[in-house]
Amino acid sequence: MKPSDVVYESEIFSRVTEVQMQGKKFVTPTYFPAISTYGIKYSFGALLRLLTAHSYPRLLISAYDFHLLDGKKRRQLAHEVDEYSKRGCFVFLDSGIYESFWKADSRWTYDLYRTSISQITFDFYCSFDILPYAKHRTEEFVRDTFDSILASRDLSDTVGFVPILHAKTPGNLISLVRSFTKTYPNLCNFIAVTERDCGNNIMEKARTILEIRKALDNVDRGSILHILGCGNPTSIILLSFCGANMFDSLDWIRYVIDQNRLSIDDFSHLELTNCECAVCSGRKRNYIEKVMLHNLYFYQNFMLRVQSLIRRNEISEFLGECIGQDIVKKTKDFRA
Repeated sequence: MKPSDVVYESEIFSRVTEVQMQGKKFVTPTYFPAISTYGIKYSFGALLRLLTAHSYPRLLISAYDFHLLDGKKRRQLAHEVDEYSKRGCFVFLDSGIYESFWKADSRWTYDLYRTSISQITFDFYCSFDILPYAKHRTEEFVRDTFDSILASRDLSDTVGFVPILHAKTPGNLISLVRSFTKTYPNLCNFIAVTERDCGNNIMEKARTILEIRKALDNVDRGSILHILGCGNPTSIILLSFCGANMFDSLDWIRYVIDQNRLSIDDFSHLELTNCECAVCSGRKRNYIEKVMLHNLYFYQNFMLRVQSLIRRNEISEFLGECIGQDIVKKTKDFRA
């Protein structure tokens, strides 16, 4: 059974897609708030409980961070995640390569990832991704990437398996995705790439996503493209225009989202946004909790707005107001 179906298509490759898994469903484009210990001063458990307590319907957690918890805390959080999932919410389990790489922790291995997968409930899980090092030869890197994806696919029988593809350059990434879709079309229900691998500027990223979307559409128009590490609202709507479906980031923890300007500001600047959302105009809260809940409230409503813009064929017009019609025109020209 296909886990996803396109229910509406609009300009370029923008589309509304319904994802159904294990008796639950959600609609894309959508956002998964990520939880990570790298560069974050809040505990893994506290962030997870904030999301589950307020029933944000989706979240992404790192298997690496989960593994680092002591046995008692790990079992407790595994139980909380299981209860959260049973309420109809979605759990995306990341491989943890991001955290282990930036912490220079070479102890994190495929075998430890396999152990973590067996200890926690999830709806999606990623392949144990391979990062391209400077001395990595292209042929060797492609082989290692595909081998790791195939090995990771055997870790669970869930249909929510998400191969992650990396590359040194946007051109290499496009080539890698094309090769993967032709070689393993049966593994293309979901694909993930990192925003940083897609280019150094927003137009290069847009062009990369367009090319990746084309490759996926040759296999299945319902294929889901997830962009790791993308939380800037303007980037989200532009990349949704180009065919991306799912996004995640740590921005909800690190910054304040200004819903009027669709900008990301310093964490201490919430008062400067003059926000009157349900969180900001509601009961008094601890400032840190208030900012995070404000951000979560924004992302939930913003993604619903993006879906509505696509359904009404107004995403191009809205993008023009945000970034200028000349940028929209260049993006459309990329499709040719």
